[in-house]
Amino acid sequence: MRMMKLCLAATVVAMVSAPLYAESVDARLERVEKLVNSQSLLDMVERLDAMETEIQQLRGTVEEQQHTIEGLKERQRELYLDIDRRLSRFEREGGGTSMTAPMAAPATPSGGQPLTSAAPSAPAAAAPVAAPAASDANPMQQEREAYQKAFDTLRELRYAQATQEFRAFLKKYPNGRYGHIAQYWLGEASYAQRNFKQAIIDYQALLQGYPSSPKRAEAMLKIGYSQHELKQDDAAKKTLDQLIKLYPDSTEAGQARNLLKQIRKRAG
Repeated sequence: MRMMKLCLAATVVAMVSAPLYAESVDARLERVEKLVNSQSLLDMVERLDAMETEIQQLRGTVEEQQHTIEGLKERQRELYLDIDRRLSRFEREGGGTSMTAPMAAPATPSGGQPLTSAAPSAPAAAAPVAAPAASDANPMQQEREAYQKAFDTLRELRYAQATQEFRAFLKKYPNGRYGHIAQYWLGEASYAQRNFKQAIIDYQALLQGYPSSPKRAEAMLKIGYSQHELKQDDAAKKTLDQLIKLYPDSTEAGQARNLLKQIRKRAG
């Protein structure tokens, strides 16, 4: 753009400095004045200035959006870490033994209908477990490392790769200690990629296979959100009503009530 302005200026200078024998000085000056005073030339210069200003503004907006996106990614990583710490603490405090029920085959939703299930029973008392033999320590460590590898991939927001690793983990350790956590993260990876149909399947697998998981209420909420995104509001209302009935005092129930208000307002 600056080059175009320089070319225009050079044209004017060239006309002024043309040889004397070409035409009289007065004639040349008259022609230069007409050129300088030309409205089309002035309009072109003004448009160039306006375009340059707009480009600078757009560059500033892009840089600001990039900064915002990086901040959101960092907050998401911190959220994943916080949830993982909470779930790991729950495991250490004894919640894991009641959550490792065999994995049921994920039910493909018909028309996006929410999973209907009875209220989750209280975790059964953990039976005394003998200390693992030396030969068992290595497989347990391998399971932990496989889970951590998949979780680290998810924390880096590489959702497609994390999905593959968590599915491989569940195939190898379907009844493992970290099975319910891995299944929850599968749903989160699908949801983050806006693959809402697959997210519903993954979250429902958590509800079916792990009746005592501490993430059941959130899984139901995400099913409701996914159904809403897919414009399956009738199914979403059933899911959210069920969530409120089973977990009336939870944070997720409050979010479910807010979403129900939005759905009903839009329908009304």
